[in-house]
Amino acid sequence: MTQSLGIGFAIVAALTTASSHALLKAGEDQAAVRALCGATWAAVAAVPLAILGPPAPAMLPWLAGAVILHSVYSMLLTRSYTLNDFSVAFPIARGTAPVIATAAGVLLFGEIPGLGAMAGVIAISAGIVSLSAGGGIGRAGLIAALGAGVLTAAYTVVDAGGMRVSNGVLPFLCWFFFATGLALMIQARLSAGPDAGARMRRNLRPGVAAGLLAIVSFGSTLVALRYAPVATVSALRETCILVSILIAWAGLKERVTLHSLTAAIVIATGTLLLLLSHLSPSA
Repeated sequence: MTQSLGIGFAIVAALTTASSHALLKAGEDQAAVRALCGATWAAVAAVPLAILGPPAPAMLPWLAGAVILHSVYSMLLTRSYTLNDFSVAFPIARGTAPVIATAAGVLLFGEIPGLGAMAGVIAISAGIVSLSAGGGIGRAGLIAALGAGVLTAAYTVVDAGGMRVSNGVLPFLCWFFFATGLALMIQARLSAGPDAGARMRRNLRPGVAAGLLAIVSFGSTLVALRYAPVATVSALRETCILVSILIAWAGLKERVTLHSLTAAIVIATGTLLLLLSHLSPSA
């Protein structure tokens, strides 16, 4: 029952993640939008934290690791979006994460996927990465996107550890959003200097919208990681690329080719294999 709950939250994350990233990509000033995401996270999390109190000692190393990894990831991903089209950068950044996260889940948590689950993870990652083929990505853009993918896998594993030592769902969830939100705001202030406030005011609407949507998408991911295997959550979440194809075509007016649609079918097949592996009696 708990694993099914985790899979359900992972699917919610998949449906909402691409939209929050598209808001970041579409913003006039992506650094300001990222800072506003952080401000929104910290403001929303501060309310329940007034009741929950300080984090438990067992949670602190995981929380510190999560804040550091997410902060570096956010900067690298924003850099990737300035160098590449959304339809190229997003697949590379997301497609490399499930395989790495699966290996880390085996090493750290002893979560060994079955053949069906492993086939699903590989199909999803292969389909996602293939979307960037022929996209005209430069060396700097490729390095930034791949780096974001490696960091995605790293923070997924750390987030799973934090959620599993947390005394309930809310403590790590709220402290994560509060601490990471503050870190993103500090980053913006250090990089933009005195202009940070003015830049944030000019991007208030997309920044707050991206922040609220990210709370839904990433909050769902964190809850999923508490109850379901890392490989399953990582792979299912990255099927958000199916949503990103629609956003790139309809919202960002980027060209969607037959190749993109074929890759989407491969991703959907991998998702089905992954879900079936958890619905089988032996799962």
